[in-house]
Amino acid sequence: MKINNAPLCVPAPEKLHDYTLKAIIHCDGLLLCKCDEGGEHDNGRKLAVWNPFVSRLKWIEPSTYYKYFDVFAFGYDSVSRDNYKILRIDMGIKTEIYEFRSKLWRRVRATVDEYHRLCQAMSMNGNMYWVAQTKSNDSKIEFIQSFDFSTETFKPICVPEETDRFHGFTVHRVLLSGYGGGRLSLLHQHTHLKIEVWVTNKLTDGDVSWSNYFNVTLAHLPILPYRNDCRFLAYCIHKTKKIMLWVEEVDYNEAYVYTDVYVMGEGEIDKQVEATIRRTLHDQSCNHVYVPSLVPVPD
Repeated sequence: MKINNAPLCVPAPEKLHDYTLKAIIHCDGLLLCKCDEGGEHDNGRKLAVWNPFVSRLKWIEPSTYYKYFDVFAFGYDSVSRDNYKILRIDMGIKTEIYEFRSKLWRRVRATVDEYHRLCQAMSMNGNMYWVAQTKSNDSKIEFIQSFDFSTETFKPICVPEETDRFHGFTVHRVLLSGYGGGRLSLLHQHTHLKIEVWVTNKLTDGDVSWSNYFNVTLAHLPILPYRNDCRFLAYCIHKTKKIMLWVEEVDYNEAYVYTDVYVMGEGEIDKQVEATIRRTLHDQSCNHVYVPSLVPVPD
């Protein structure tokens, strides 16, 4: 198992070799890893905090056994910058927070609608953000669900009107990322011919508004699958009016997974590179935007 941040390939520590990484959240160089040993037993699920840069890992013991559908968040509050916290949402049952300083879980009153589907978890400046979906008749409404570790409250954030609803089998994909250290970015592909990139104002400004950063409209754009055809998608804005997009594509005939890296500018694809890593379907891999740091893993 390896974690890929093209072109960097970082081997996972031996403690994780027997687990599948179901989700990873990055905060200040620390990775919160949702691990699954496989099988139907809940005691085979674990939570780990890992800093690949300093090769340290710590298991986080649960208050009660972790469940398959648990949703997690990772961040800190504005008062105790070095006291990292983990939010655990046991949908419809309880919400609790683990503090690194006390090494204890405690219940919190904050709740989220159990009918909301939370995915693409992203931590930024101590707070947590997910792409959320809720059913509305025959369509799904998408928005950004946030969690503030300082106030311990959830808050919905609207998305651009062009991205918030889709019907039937229309090609539609929304990816969440950060921008400029304090703003959100949203990549939206609603047809195979067009990709839009949106950014917010600074989140500290109060009300959140979106503006169109740039569009790419070409006949040969990569299609970003919504379900099983793509193992993982990630992107970041790395230059003015340019993005870097990682896409893992499955070749079921050859039983291989290929990682493609695209550099896109407004109206064009500047570069398409197939990463040197090619793995079989049985290997495990996660693409992730990672910023190395010396933040220590708690004892």
